[in-house]
Amino acid sequence: MRRWGFLTSHALILIFVTQHSRSTVREISNAVGLTERASHSTLQDLREAGIIDRKQEGRRNYYTVNFDHLTNYRREGTAPDLVPDRFVAALVGALLAVETPAGPTPSP
Repeated sequence: MRRWGFLTSHALILIFVTQHSRSTVREISNAVGLTERASHSTLQDLREAGIIDRKQEGRRNYYTVNFDHLTNYRREGTAPDLVPDRFVAALVGALLAVETPAGPTPSP
């Protein structure tokens, strides 16, 4: 039987970064079970969409969620009219509920 998950890699990274705002690509990839290359590519997608912001401190990059842009981000996919606005609002609200303030970097 093939394994699959309900949430995409993009969603998993978004959830993790919401809870660990000072995470590096390595920390993100270890947490969500992706390679660093796949995590970097997904983060790039989210950055290009304006949903994730990257901040550089010294030689390290940190990623945070831009909730203002996420809230206004238009629904996409094969059936965008299928996803109700209330559903999207509930998902953004759930992310805000688990958001942790910027603090120490999580240990890998």
